[in-house]
Amino acid sequence: MAKVLTFKMAGSEYCAAPVKLERKKVYGWTNLVATDQRGETCSVAYLSPDDALVIPSGGLKQATVDETGKWVEKNSLVAYGEDDTPLPLVPSSFDAPITLSETATEEEFLDNEWESVYQLAAPALAEAVGDLIYKFDFSYRGGTSHNDAYLMNTPSGLFLFTGNRQEFPLLTLAEETTIDDNEEPEEDIDELDFGMF
Repeated sequence: MAKVLTFKMAGSEYCAAPVKLERKKVYGWTNLVATDQRGETCSVAYLSPDDALVIPSGGLKQATVDETGKWVEKNSLVAYGEDDTPLPLVPSSFDAPITLSETATEEEFLDNEWESVYQLAAPALAEAVGDLIYKFDFSYRGGTSHNDAYLMNTPSGLFLFTGNRQEFPLLTLAEETTIDDNEEPEEDIDELDFGMF
């Protein structure tokens, strides 16, 4: 069952299941298939560091171990900040309703590096959003950080953009300069006088 986001705005609640917009769904994709001499599909395998074992695809996995080499479960790990204090956990945006109250300008919306784009099939929510761009914090799975999220209507429907705001400093000249077109004509030197040197 698809996860559902709940939005609260002006005393009303709207539910919508976000559908991630994949690049391959928009542009299509190609698949390269390797076959052997009989036309059968080849599968990927890896060699162990000592070349003694053939490890099929899916046989390798990353793991976290402690200083003694014992397996550590990821849910037991704690993230720390630069000041050596534990970072607070951010809940998933699917766990509680999202209040839409803060709007953003088009420039603020464009000053982001996008990570994901989701389409929302929610006509009532799209009508409530109107021509405004709503901004809120978004975390898909929860954890120690969140993304900036923007809810926006487009001619193709309602979309949820998630990313990270970027700073784009304005570069200008230190001072204004004027170009002087009244340059003095150079003197023609017909003969060289070596006494001048």
